[in-house]
Amino acid sequence: MGKWTVPVSLFSLLLAGCAAVPERSGSDAFSAVDRPRILDMQPRIAEDQDVIYQLLLAEFAGSRGQVSVALDAYLKAMYLTDDPQIASRATRITMYANQDVKGLQAAERWADLDPDTAAAWQALGVFRLRNDEPKTAQDAFQRVIILMDEPAMAFAQLGTVLAGESDRRQALDIMAALVEDYRDVAEAHLAHAQLALRTGNARRAVQAAEAGLQRVPASRELAMLRAQALVESGRVEAGVSALRELSAAEPDDHELRLYLARTLVRAGRSVEALGEFRRALRNDPGNPDLLYATGILTLETGNTREARQYFLRLNEQGERLNDARFLLAQIAEDLGRQEEALDWYEKVEGDNFVVASVRRAILLGDMGRVAAARDEVRQLREEFPEEAVRSYLIEGEVLRRNEDFDAARDLYNEAIGRHPGNVDLLYGRALIAVHRGDVETAERDLRRVLEDEPDNANALNALGYTLVDLTDRHKEGFELVRRAHALEPDNAAILDSMGWAHFRLGNYEQALDYLERAFERMPDAEVAAHLGEVLWTMGRHDEAREIWRRGKAIDADHRTLRETLQRLDP
Repeated sequence: MGKWTVPVSLFSLLLAGCAAVPERSGSDAFSAVDRPRILDMQPRIAEDQDVIYQLLLAEFAGSRGQVSVALDAYLKAMYLTDDPQIASRATRITMYANQDVKGLQAAERWADLDPDTAAAWQALGVFRLRNDEPKTAQDAFQRVIILMDEPAMAFAQLGTVLAGESDRRQALDIMAALVEDYRDVAEAHLAHAQLALRTGNARRAVQAAEAGLQRVPASRELAMLRAQALVESGRVEAGVSALRELSAAEPDDHELRLYLARTLVRAGRSVEALGEFRRALRNDPGNPDLLYATGILTLETGNTREARQYFLRLNEQGERLNDARFLLAQIAEDLGRQEEALDWYEKVEGDNFVVASVRRAILLGDMGRVAAARDEVRQLREEFPEEAVRSYLIEGEVLRRNEDFDAARDLYNEAIGRHPGNVDLLYGRALIAVHRGDVETAERDLRRVLEDEPDNANALNALGYTLVDLTDRHKEGFELVRRAHALEPDNAAILDSMGWAHFRLGNYEQALDYLERAFERMPDAEVAAHLGEVLWTMGRHDEAREIWRRGKAIDADHRTLRETLQRLDP
């Protein structure tokens, strides 16, 4: 430690259609001058072959990824026939292509041909909004609500659509105006408040929820959302108190209690949230989501052994197995039960499989079972070629920790031969070269890293420390470390290097300052070795011995600490 830190076809999707309006993903590629050209296309009845030609052209262009050509063909076909499906298809493609000017024309044509379809008016509302026509956009969304004949569902859908728009204030204003005609519909106010939260306006969400509660005071959902908005607006106590009042009035409402618990989590009050989750769990002891959430919160509060019981129950139930087993393995590691941890990691599948394999390899290496650790990462490399670089780095770290530096050098040579120029592998090989006393190779590899990444603080620090520690180029090394420190002034490893560089230059007081800060941030055996040596050199022998004692308690076998104690013989 110390000075080193180990570091489906687009077009087929377009043609499939879409129920909701997507968020904008880029700037409009067409300026306003395109609009008259499209407007000049006069609707007419054409021969079938003209329509078929344009549709075939669109399909062919789309299959080749020429979306703009396909779109223009659909727009032409749209005016050659009164089939609303063509206009619908053209509209949906403009949505994905972010062609807002053309999209407005397509949506107007679709709504004209199919005036009783809510989706057409919804698209028209979006494109009017994007083309800075908020009043007519509001009129289109009003038609959506009327046509859907279920205001609650319509407002929920429009809330989702408007949340994806870039002009958040305008979207909120339109929603507020739509709510005015539905002030007795709780879902309308709910959609307004939720939209405000989604767009980062918690205060407006509070106002929207409170306005709804004045009209529909019995709405549990509005009361819950108001409390959440209060918390997110910074009025944490008011939000939590409101939820506690609701929960006290409905003690059997488990969903409300869970909402209170989640709100407490969002407010950063994990201990209180844990109490609510435990109470909810007593009412529903077999609920896997409750067991998992309670276990996670219990871990956060530092009660590892109790958390283990929740994950064991999940494992017994056969629920959330991979998450539970991965966490059980980590807990076993924390408790020093290495064999148990290995067993749990071996049972993990799914999304956590790769990470579990990595942890198994590291754990096997720390147990001295180097061959088994290397087998683990080699298998990982074979099954997941995309993880090759990471697997080499892990294998190299296992060998480094076990001080098999020649094998580690050979491994990195192989890895760099397969992945030439990879900065992480070059950095890893440089680290091994330092351990082998091969300063020339270490410097060459680190300078290659810095050629690609001149502001790589780890590489600057590593090269600087190496020059300070293993050569007489102390000033050159110090300048490299100083550059690293300017990039990451709070990095404990770099603080350690700054201290050691000052020590090698004879600046003992500055060395002491940096090393004390480094040890405070990172109580590490190598930092303890350096700090102790500075104190010893300054004649503060008792303090040096105490620091070395603390370093040995952390890692009695650390190479630098061991060598320091042998050399100084305190």
